Amino acid sequence: MRRGLFQTTLTGELFIAMKPSQPAKSKPLKPPYASKGRSSVAPVLATATAKSPPSPERHQGKNEEKYHGLRACEALFNRRPADIIRVYIIDQRRRHCARLLEWCASNRRGFQVVEQENLSRISGTIHHEGIAILAREIPRLGTPEFSIALENGRLKGPLLYLDGVHNPHNVGSILRTASHFGVGAVLGARNDLPPLSPAAVRVAEGAAECLPVYALADAPADLDRLKRAGFEIVATSSHRGDLVYASPLGRNVVLVLGSEGEGISRPIEGLADRLIRIPGTAVVESLNVSVACGILLSEVWRHPIGPSPGVAAGAGSSGRRGVRPDNRGRQRLDTTSPSRARRVNK
Repeated sequence: MRRGLFQTTLTGELFIAMKPSQPAKSKPLKPPYASKGRSSVAPVLATATAKSPPSPERHQGKNEEKYHGLRACEALFNRRPADIIRVYIIDQRRRHCARLLEWCASNRRGFQVVEQENLSRISGTIHHEGIAILAREIPRLGTPEFSIALENGRLKGPLLYLDGVHNPHNVGSILRTASHFGVGAVLGARNDLPPLSPAAVRVAEGAAECLPVYALADAPADLDRLKRAGFEIVATSSHRGDLVYASPLGRNVVLVLGSEGEGISRPIEGLADRLIRIPGTAVVESLNVSVACGILLSEVWRHPIGPSPGVAAGAGSSGRRGVRPDNRGRQRLDTTSPSRARRVNK
C-alpha cells in the first residue's frame, strides 16, 4: 500500500496511512494533576483547559467530606491543608486558586479541572462556587475538650448554646455571625447538635474552620459548670421574657437559641438565669434563629461588661472603639478616624 494522507470526516484531522493492520495511535493526554516533582503549577495553569481529560473520581471514604464554596475552601486550605485529599475546580477559578493548586502539585495531592455540570455532580449541589475539596471531616469536639478549655481558662465569652437548631443553613449562618462578633465557642447536646455538613460549612463562609463547636455528653451538667465558672445563662424567647434592650448583656454570657418551631426545651430553660425577647410587631410568629442571633450578639458587642476581644488598638478605657453619647444621651459609635476626631474636638 502506498504511503499517503487521509482526512477523517468527523474531526478533520490528518493521519499518515502506513499499514492497514496497524492503525495510527494518538498519545494519551497526561492530566495536569499527574505531574511529579514540579515546584510550580505555572505550566499547568498555562496548558490545562476546562475540558481536561476525564479522570476517575476519588471515592469518598469514611470521615471524609466534599466541601464546596470559595471562602469555605480557602479557609480549609489555610487552616488544615494536611487534611486535603483532592481538589476539583472549574477553569475560571484556576488563577484565583493558583496557590492551592501549586501546593497540590508540590505535595502530591490530586486536582482536576472539570466542567460546571461535573462539579455540580461531584459536590452534590449547584452552589459550589467553582470549587470543591475532598478532605477529612472537621474534627468534632466533645466534653473532654470542653473541660480542658474551661479549666485552662481558654473558653471566653460570649458563648452560644444551640437547642434544637438543626437546619444546616441556619447553623452555617449562626457560625458566620458568631465569628464576626467574637463568640468563643458554640455548644450543644451530643445527641441533638447536627454535624457540620458541607452545606453548613459553605454558608459559614470560613467560620466553621476557626470557631470551636462542642457536642456535650451531659449538656445540663456542663451548663451548670459554666454557671459556677461565672457565666450567665440567658435563654431567648419570641413571646416571653424581658426586652433585650432593658439591661446589657455581658461578655460572660451563654446565649441559648432554640428552634423556630419548638423553642427552647424545658430542661435547658430551667437552667437559665433570665429570659429575654426581641420586640417586634408580632405580625409573624418569630424571627429566623440566625437573624435573632445577630441581633443578640450585636447587643453584647455594643454593651460589653468585661474585656472586649478583637477590638482594634487605640480603643478607649472602656475597651470599645470611640463610643460617645449623642445629643439625646444615648451611646453611639464614632466611626471617624483619630485625626478627624482631634480636629472636631478643637
